[in-house]
Amino acid sequence: MRTFQTLCVVLLAVLVLVPVGANSQNPVRVPNTGFLNDFIMGDTLSNGTRRDTNAVYVLTRGLQYVSSAVMQNSGWTFRMKANDTTGTVPKPVVFLYPNATTQLPPGYFVNAKGNVTVKNIVLSGYFEPLPDYLSALQGALFDFAAAGFSLTLDSCLLTNTNGNHVRSSNAPKNIKITNCIFANMGYLGKSNLGAGKGIDIRGGSVDTLIVSNTTFVNWQDRIIRHFQSTANVKYFKFDHNTLVNGMSYHGFLSLGKLNGNAIVTNNLMVDHFALGQDTDAVRQVEFTDSGEKDAFGFARMTWIIANPDTAGTINWVIKNNYYRVTPAGQSFYDSASILPIVANPALTVGSPLTHNIASRIGADSVNAFKTTTVDLPNTPVLMKEFMKWYRRPFALPDSGANKTKGTGTWKPKFDFDRRGFKYFTDTLNCAYSTSATIYTAATSGYPVGDLNWFPTRYTAWKNDPSTGVETPASQIPESFSLAQNYPNPFNPATQISFTLAQASKVSLEVYDLLGQRVAMLINGENRAAGRYESTFNASNLASGVYFYRLTAGEKVATMKMMLVR
Repeated sequence: MRTFQTLCVVLLAVLVLVPVGANSQNPVRVPNTGFLNDFIMGDTLSNGTRRDTNAVYVLTRGLQYVSSAVMQNSGWTFRMKANDTTGTVPKPVVFLYPNATTQLPPGYFVNAKGNVTVKNIVLSGYFEPLPDYLSALQGALFDFAAAGFSLTLDSCLLTNTNGNHVRSSNAPKNIKITNCIFANMGYLGKSNLGAGKGIDIRGGSVDTLIVSNTTFVNWQDRIIRHFQSTANVKYFKFDHNTLVNGMSYHGFLSLGKLNGNAIVTNNLMVDHFALGQDTDAVRQVEFTDSGEKDAFGFARMTWIIANPDTAGTINWVIKNNYYRVTPAGQSFYDSASILPIVANPALTVGSPLTHNIASRIGADSVNAFKTTTVDLPNTPVLMKEFMKWYRRPFALPDSGANKTKGTGTWKPKFDFDRRGFKYFTDTLNCAYSTSATIYTAATSGYPVGDLNWFPTRYTAWKNDPSTGVETPASQIPESFSLAQNYPNPFNPATQISFTLAQASKVSLEVYDLLGQRVAMLINGENRAAGRYESTFNASNLASGVYFYRLTAGEKVATMKMMLVR
């Protein structure tokens, strides 16, 4: 203890020379006057360089902002978050707004040439206060304009694009989406039925793709598109998500080429494959990655599609997933047995897995997806009339699409149940009954689906060592490190992350300036090599400087942080 007290004194002296936060993120409060893009992209020095590459742009809860041009962060990290006001104050809202030149909203919110981190923001692809602006809806919200960068979205609502909420053709490094709501993916008034996706990574490589505790509502095409891949997703994890009302036109999880771990666990799906398994050459043209055929010689339709794993290089983990076909969903399947939209064979919800994936997980494939009868309290109405329109022939008085992707005879009355952002922030409710079997059917006895609908269970899950974030083999760090906490300064909680290059017995402690230990965050636990994050809540401590110390085997690292009340 005396040695550590001496260390604290030395570090305190350093504080005189190096201010806390000099190398950390620096908050910049953004006004809600003028255009958001003008403020952020104009935040430069007279020589044209960024004023502060560590800036984090802070939007005020309860306020609305407009952005009229694509923002591109060339060589710097785009960081945005809500201010720290919590409780009943709504998250700040950003609308994409028509610019004066094109009279259209920007094609993207951020077109990234650097890392992007966004937290606690509502983002809509058009100016919702004027509903007619929907007719100009553009293609995406986030796009990668260059390879090698990462996107982190946490606790955000993304809604309204005609193409995809997240897109890349340029080999992103990492995509991590947690605690979000993705809504209203697709708009046939501006695109076709092959658009309307959550995450479109085209055919390129991705080191890590993690989607966890996120709810998806209303989509036309796919949740994930990695179709006709030329490179691998090296680590894929799709865990504890809730998915409601999806046509799944060209598939559901179209994963293409993979290598390493592919994890699909603890998800709840309600009318997620609503167009059903069909003989439909237009749809089936993008189910081809598996190489499998149906009874008619067309590409076999399955919920999860991937290139065949003939070499056994993929570690498939698919379990504890549950799905429901609601009465509305079943009535659509049944409607396809009636002229003029008859299907032969009859429509069904279809098969979850390709034969290859089923063979790789063996006996577990039978129970990888199970049915449930749970009802969700408040969700949009299933897009039955939209799907009937798709199947109807051209020639009727109120003609259909005749099973083509084009927009020719589509009318706004056939749009899915497109709700505004306030519905998704205030009214959407996917918290099924706690007496349901699936309430304890996920790994370690947690509820199936997005745990944010069960806040106390989410808190327990987050603090449960058995449910910690797994690290892909391809992403195991090469060195031991302890990162600067974020945010810093903080009040009252902050995140501490660290990496282990090899399995170690780990302790993470917090000390005050007198060298007295005030918190034990990790107490001698065995941890595998990988990246970890721990939350430090200082609500019972006074303002001031504190030190956190990580011990892993014989390695020790210490950092300072500041609590400001």
